Amino acid sequence: MAGHFALGNSNSLATIDVAGAFIGISSHSTVLSGILMFMITYASPMLFILSMVMYISVKETSYLPSPFSADSTQLLKIMLGFPCLVPLGLNSILLTAYTIILLLMRNHLFVWSVFSPKYIYVCTTTVCVYVGVSVVSTTVTYTYLVLGFRRKMQGELSHEQ
Repeated sequence: MAGHFALGNSNSLATIDVAGAFIGISSHSTVLSGILMFMITYASPMLFILSMVMYISVKETSYLPSPFSADSTQLLKIMLGFPCLVPLGLNSILLTAYTIILLLMRNHLFVWSVFSPKYIYVCTTTVCVYVGVSVVSTTVTYTYLVLGFRRKMQGELSHEQ
C-alpha cells in the first residue's frame, strides 16, 4: 500500500484524483472517465497483486522439468493453488479485520468519516482481487485443459507409430 499513498492517494474519498481521469479525452464519457479514475487510484495495488501472482506461478513452475513430464494434478495445484490462494487469503483477512473494527466502533463519532472511506477502499480492492483471481484461475484451467489435450494427442500419435 506504500505505492498507493506515494501516488498522492489517501483514505479519504475527497482526495481521489478526478482531474487525471479527463486527461486525453476529447469528449465527455462517464464510463471512460470512471475507468481511468479507477486505474489511477488502484494502479499500485493492481501492479503489486498481479506481480505477486506472476512471480509465484513462475517460481513454482520453474522447478518442473517439463510440463509434459509432470503429474497433471501436481501441475494444476502448482499453477492454480498457491498463486490464487495467497491474494485471496490476504485480502479476506484484511476485509474481515476491517469489518470487525467497523462493527466494534459503529457508535464512535468519527467512524463514518474516518473508517468508512478506508472500508470502501478495502471492499473495492477485495472485489478487484476476486475478479483477478477468477481471470487467473480461468486462464490456468484453460491452459491445463489444452496441455491435457496435447498430451492425449501425443500419446495417440506415439501409439499409432
